[in-house]
Amino acid sequence: MAITDLGYKIIARHNNSLAPKAAVKLLLALAGMILVVGIGFASIGAWLVLPFAGLEILAFAYAFNYIYLHSGDFESITIENDRVIVEKRNYKEVTTMVFQRHWAQVSLREVASVGGMIGKNGLFIRSHGKEIEFGKHFMNDEQRALLASELKQKLENFD
Repeated sequence: MAITDLGYKIIARHNNSLAPKAAVKLLLALAGMILVVGIGFASIGAWLVLPFAGLEILAFAYAFNYIYLHSGDFESITIENDRVIVEKRNYKEVTTMVFQRHWAQVSLREVASVGGMIGKNGLFIRSHGKEIEFGKHFMNDEQRALLASELKQKLENFD
């Protein structure tokens, strides 16, 4: 009986709970409310409110656009046969690192809390002088610890 390795894949991504069409509807509703308030203040003589209302609408539009552009961001780990493939997508930039399964090491260590990081620990995969962090923006410390133990088990069960 031949045993084949069907592989293993984990994908970490943001929770995109707002569809693009719903985001446009929400942005239009916000813009409508802001304009109504701005026009109301302008009608009683506070006309300087209108330019700031316009800036507020532009800020909301920029924020919604940024969220939309990054809605497809992800990080994935694929273990297949004798390779461990770590792929990251940030907007249009895709990076891929490939490690030999036999030599790949998974470590969980404390890292400095720098912008955008969720938690204090980082999950790292390394081999032969190459290292990559996984789940920095998508996972909390508890999820990283669970994934680290699962990955260690998968890498140890290499036949």
